[in-house]
Amino acid sequence: MAAKISATKHLKINLIMEEGELPWLLVNEIGGMRGILHSHVPFLKKHFHLITMKEFLENRKDIGKKVQAIYLWWHKPVINKELLQSLPNLKVIANSGVGMDHLDLKLVASFGVKMANAPRAVSSSTADTGMALLLASARRLVEVHNISISPSMEYCEADILGVKVAGATLGIVGMGRIGYKIALRAKAFEMNILYHNRTRRKVQEEQAVGATYCKKIDSLLQQADFVMLVVSLTPQTHKLIGKRELELMKPTATLINISRGAVVDQEALLAALQSGVIGAAALDVTSPEPLPRLPSLLVSREGWGMEGQELPYVLVDSIGERFGVYEDHLGFLKKRFHLITMKEYLENKTFLSKKISAIYVWYHRPVINDELLQSLPNLKIVASAGVGIDHLDLKLLSSYGVKVSNTPFVVSTDTADMGMALLLASARRLVEGHEMAVSPDTEYFPADWLGVEVSGATLGILGMGTIGYKVAERAKAFEMKILYHNRNQRKKEEESAVGAVYCKKIDDLLQQSDFVLLAVTLTPQTHKLIGKRELELMKPTAILINISRGLVVDQDALVEALQNKVIKAAALDVTYPEPLPRDHPLLKLKNVIITPHIGSATKKTRWVMVEEMTESIEAALAGLPIPREVLP
Repeated sequence: MAAKISATKHLKINLIMEEGELPWLLVNEIGGMRGILHSHVPFLKKHFHLITMKEFLENRKDIGKKVQAIYLWWHKPVINKELLQSLPNLKVIANSGVGMDHLDLKLVASFGVKMANAPRAVSSSTADTGMALLLASARRLVEVHNISISPSMEYCEADILGVKVAGATLGIVGMGRIGYKIALRAKAFEMNILYHNRTRRKVQEEQAVGATYCKKIDSLLQQADFVMLVVSLTPQTHKLIGKRELELMKPTATLINISRGAVVDQEALLAALQSGVIGAAALDVTSPEPLPRLPSLLVSREGWGMEGQELPYVLVDSIGERFGVYEDHLGFLKKRFHLITMKEYLENKTFLSKKISAIYVWYHRPVINDELLQSLPNLKIVASAGVGIDHLDLKLLSSYGVKVSNTPFVVSTDTADMGMALLLASARRLVEGHEMAVSPDTEYFPADWLGVEVSGATLGILGMGTIGYKVAERAKAFEMKILYHNRNQRKKEEESAVGAVYCKKIDDLLQQSDFVLLAVTLTPQTHKLIGKRELELMKPTAILINISRGLVVDQDALVEALQNKVIKAAALDVTYPEPLPRDHPLLKLKNVIITPHIGSATKKTRWVMVEEMTESIEAALAGLPIPREVLP
């Protein structure tokens, strides 16, 4: 809508209207593959007399003299010398979007015709798409969604890990309006920002986003974990990223392109992805569009101790396998502990029961119940990975004198990142768009395939703890209005820092929000917090995002709300159970994104969790205060 209004303003300024007659405006078509959206037509008809290319070609002689403007939508109609010669009174060509590489500006100027585009209207949305692609690629969102809804899924591999975004280095190639908006958003994710541009930004602009200028693109490519292309397509930027540039990048790096497909040498990119030269790519643009339905980029899947004494015995579920300790964590753990699997324990319970002094809970396993606790008389501590402790009976553990610890702070950043990834992916229909882009049946991209604006929208956060607050910090960078509901209101200075408004009643938040994000702890009070009544309070255009626990939502009510368009969509990192039964209706809905509870699933965070759990176990066994102890 913003782009449409902006283009219309340019047209009205440049046209001289005869009294009582609307200016004649040439468009490609109405509806169809490359036509003006039907929903835009009434607005345009108030200001212009619309003529389609079909009507023009059928009566070129009479209409040619009347057309004063051309309205370009999806690069159509094609502007060439023949068309310009047939429009003697043409004053202006208004182009939707910012890119002008489909136009011969010198040719247009030689006919005395002015050009206008709509760069401001698309900047925020394009920057949002860039961050959506970055987050989705880092967290392997499309891949894990497909795993989550697969009919053959029985469980999600514990070692499906993404790349940590917070603290990573983003290299932005092209620091114009869109590039700078990306930098503003990336700063909220605690990213280190490098940029390369024809001209350097002012020092105060660099400082505002914490960006460092790289005069040479090679320096940026060598240092960046994510490389984002935001340049205009010119002869100088054609195949700017080729074989040489890709080989300069880190083997773990991700390339994101939101500029033009021809900025990248796609054959070189394909070879780089297939041979592991770079880690992954996320492309909103290709050349051509759509790509030919042949095996190429469409089928490339890269995306994506106690010396001098006996070591303490620590019970784990298993090593590797479905819920086991990661193989690459073993070296670290075995230096400090004698690891006993549940299988080993059950086979030799008499000997091992008195030896075990700690349980290492990974992926909620092993299951801790009264029977297990009775058999472990010397158990001192249960160290649980992650922040949630709803899988543990704290009162039962306390009755046996057993301490409990978790890792709440290390998971906060990644989980907040995942929340924003789901929000952006759902708003921009990223999973659906990926499926369309790679489908063998795709012949063209529909002009009316639209997402939801994120910038300026209202985000309601339920649960303003550490994770909820980090989500708010990120959402502020997207110029979102932030509401929140929490047991306790945050301090005024904390609210002011993120521009958040407290809603004492959850109903007020639900009624006002465009996006509702759940970041609460699962308790008896939050069980099915979002049910039929709450969903009906939400806007019909609203999107529900859940990064807390599946049982916080009444899933039957959610299915009904999605099917009946009570709300627009949902994006769920958590469900109940996990995974869902393969015939569950949520798996069949197109307006749902589901990921397999991977909020904190990055390699770096998983490693820090191991370190923190180890620290807690060692403290408990030494009789010292336990870091991150969970009290009953």
